[in-house]
Amino acid sequence: MAAPFGDRAHTIRRHVRSLEPISLEAVMRHPPPDFILAGAPKCGTTAIYKTLQLHKDLYLPGIKEPHYFAFEYSGRRPVVSLEAYDRLYRNAAESQLRGDGSVMYLSSEEAIPAIVRRCPEVKAIASVRNPIDMFISWHNQCVKNLDEDLLEPELAWRAQADRAAGKRLSGLCHDPRALQYRIICSVGAQVRRLFEIVPPQQRLVLVYEDLQENPRISYKRIVDFLGVHDDGRADFLRENVYSRPKSITAARLTRSVREHPFLKNIRSQLKPFLNRHGIYAVEWLFARNLKPVDKPALSEDFRMELIGEFRDDIALLEELLERDFSDWRKSGKLDAQAEQSVYQSRG
Repeated sequence: MAAPFGDRAHTIRRHVRSLEPISLEAVMRHPPPDFILAGAPKCGTTAIYKTLQLHKDLYLPGIKEPHYFAFEYSGRRPVVSLEAYDRLYRNAAESQLRGDGSVMYLSSEEAIPAIVRRCPEVKAIASVRNPIDMFISWHNQCVKNLDEDLLEPELAWRAQADRAAGKRLSGLCHDPRALQYRIICSVGAQVRRLFEIVPPQQRLVLVYEDLQENPRISYKRIVDFLGVHDDGRADFLRENVYSRPKSITAARLTRSVREHPFLKNIRSQLKPFLNRHGIYAVEWLFARNLKPVDKPALSEDFRMELIGEFRDDIALLEELLERDFSDWRKSGKLDAQAEQSVYQSRG
């Protein structure tokens, strides 16, 4: 196993081996991350991450979701060594806070405890939304990633038990845990676990609807929470829109480029440099193979079933955040305007 979290001697040895100059501040500074954008997925995290990358006092690497600490999500960990993880932040200025945007940390039982052991002062940002809307979007993301081969959300929902037992999985599925939609979308239980681990002054929970309806207020909450200068941004950058692959063959090719061991190693080393210069080759290929599609319409019976499934979890989230989410319990109807909203930067 890698050297213990926070091992300063390991930091010094690494710098000596690479012949990089080292400062006293670098030795004394705790290891990354300073803050995490822990998830949940499909809750505006991409928009938040891309927007925070523009802030001069923050450093968020080109690899948005290293997922190093989400050990149980083995299929979603492009960074698998502590040394490689630390290397993501080697270009961060000493004055910049270093952020990690791995959205599976919130649902992971291992990630946040491991991060807190390494960085006791870490700040955690979470974003949550109506779990029924989240399920629809997350299912579609799994389709795009080729982990999911059941294109109808209801069929995928009903396959969860079999998939937990290792059955009915696509040969392209690298991450069966991602198909446990009930667990992934139970944000109330996840926020409760976050509250049990991270003290109040080190955690911030945002609500997806607020990001859309009050982006300026939401942005100010984030920068105030992180303790950095408010640069006045009033909107978030473009977020993912609902889409699916035009060609499965092209999607498989792009995925192979992403995941081939040799190419993956090369990409992990070059990606931070390329991204700093605005070069996102694989992401461009992936996006070129997507086409906008309409969200699937749920039957009324299935919608009511989902409301029943998540009712207690929503109530728990209401208690934790001291906020009324009764609309989530009354209707599982997808908010098309919210889902299709595209954040635009004005700054």
